[in-house]
Amino acid sequence: MYVREPHPGEHYGPHQTFAQKLQFARDCRVQDDIRTRVVVDDLDGTMHRDYGTLPNMVYILDREGRVVYKAMWTDHADVAATLANIVWAEEQQARGIRVKTSYVERHAFVPASYEDGLRERVFDRAGPQASRDYDAMFGAMFGNH
Repeated sequence: MYVREPHPGEHYGPHQTFAQKLQFARDCRVQDDIRTRVVVDDLDGTMHRDYGTLPNMVYILDREGRVVYKAMWTDHADVAATLANIVWAEEQQARGIRVKTSYVERHAFVPASYEDGLRERVFDRAGPQASRDYDAMFGAMFGNH
């Protein structure tokens, strides 16, 4: 679910129109090699508010529109494992095997700063202001980055 531009800058700033938001979501999908369907929130952020307004949220919705995965940071391996589990469950159900949901809650640890060129890829795409804003926010939260 694409809710808002996570690191707005000069190139990819806050959305001004829904058409622009759709284009930014398309660009993000291509640039990040996202191969699944991306749902785009409305310009007012209705879905973002309904599901929680934490920054950088990643959601996976099932076919009925229920949130089956929610994380505040993108962990590609975790997302892939969740999608694989959904496919497995659907395959089991297609074979007539009953499955049930299981709630999991955990804390995951992520780097305190962008590494391995990710910072440049993310912030260069958005623009220099995005990097300055991130550094200011991170410095205010933790005193360093």
